[in-house]
Amino acid sequence: MVSSHMPGWMPMRFVVTALLCVLAACADVPAPRSTQPDLPAGTVVFPTPVELAGQCASTQADVTKPPTEQTTRPSAQNPKIQIDYDSQTNTIDVRRGLISSFAVLRQSLAQPDVLREIAPGEWLLAANLQVGKDAELRITAPEVRWLKLRSDAEEFVWVKVRGGILRFDGVCVTSWDGELQDVDKNYADGRSFVLARDGAEMNIRRSELSYLGYEANESYGLAWRLEGTSGEISDSVLGYNFYGLYAHQASGLLVRGNDVHHSVRYGIDPHTASNQLLIEQNRSHHNGKHGIILAEGCSNSIIRSNITYNNTLHGIVMYQHSDNNLIENNQSFANGLEGININNSSGTTIRANTVYGNTKNGVGVGQLATDTMIIENTIYGNQEDGIALYSDATRNIMQGNRISDNLRYGIYIKSIGNQVVGGNRVFKNRIGVYLNVNPAPEVSKSENEIYDNAEGDVLTNAN
Repeated sequence: MVSSHMPGWMPMRFVVTALLCVLAACADVPAPRSTQPDLPAGTVVFPTPVELAGQCASTQADVTKPPTEQTTRPSAQNPKIQIDYDSQTNTIDVRRGLISSFAVLRQSLAQPDVLREIAPGEWLLAANLQVGKDAELRITAPEVRWLKLRSDAEEFVWVKVRGGILRFDGVCVTSWDGELQDVDKNYADGRSFVLARDGAEMNIRRSELSYLGYEANESYGLAWRLEGTSGEISDSVLGYNFYGLYAHQASGLLVRGNDVHHSVRYGIDPHTASNQLLIEQNRSHHNGKHGIILAEGCSNSIIRSNITYNNTLHGIVMYQHSDNNLIENNQSFANGLEGININNSSGTTIRANTVYGNTKNGVGVGQLATDTMIIENTIYGNQEDGIALYSDATRNIMQGNRISDNLRYGIYIKSIGNQVVGGNRVFKNRIGVYLNVNPAPEVSKSENEIYDNAEGDVLTNAN
């Protein structure tokens, strides 16, 4: 879980305000150039791909349709366990007790064909599986290494935990089309998914959940939903899901050390008042929209030490009143638009990130975004601007950044009320700083190093 107490980075605004008063008294003389070596404009270097979780391997299994009887059978070993099967909805309902073995779960069913082991460690689930508020289900290796969820042209099954506890450890979970003997790659007609909601806790460690989800509420692939629902996913792989990971009003999630790739839409997507999140040390890449996005009131969270690259749109996004978030020490490169994008959100701190080689800007702040601190970042080699402020973004501050080799502007300001404070090093761009706004903010050459820009160091729209 993530503490509700945020790190001590919010008071920086007061420090900067005081600094501005000092700057106003300084003479505007050129600052000495840094003795640090310049960054190369160079080519984007992609990280070595991580190995997939490795639990999934080729196999053979056909899907038999479940029987039509209804049963309720307490476990003979533990009378506190209650498991129902409803043939009308084709649903196994774990109502009460701790189930830590699929063998126990299967033995508790009068209709074992709805869950069967088809090879050592390889299980086929041909019915929906629901865990209730008074139950806990653990799905772990080595007993379960690959859980195949029936998902074909006729029907698909899901796994839901509603108020209870669900744990995966060392397991691969995928959709499975028995006729094709392959994962279900057609999400257009529905596909298996995994969901926690109604105050549930879902924890996933050292696992892979892939080829899940489709375009329907609650069914995006892997999701946590509604107040009180929480948990974690760590050291796992999410590949080819509709959304890699989705949250809705679920706070305190820990998302750490995962590889999220080739999602149809978004990679990591907390949404709608999912707050106090810790998203760190993940790779999110080759996704159909953004790598990481916090959207619609997702606040007081930390996005730290992630790598986002080769996403179709932006690498990291704060969207629609996702306020007071820290974006720190990430790498974001080779994305289709901006490396980091702040959109109609306030109080974001963007600190110590490396942002380069993006098709548009390195960092873009727009659509009424306010009070953004852009400090101590390394931003270079983007195909438009290093930092761009536009579309009524205001009260945003840039300090201590190293910005070079961008094809257009190092810093581009197109909206009023923003500040370029000291310590920025801006060099080898086409234009160092372009102030396309009236009145233009002061940019002190005594407190910033701005040099060797091809067509000018500091220009305004009056030049």
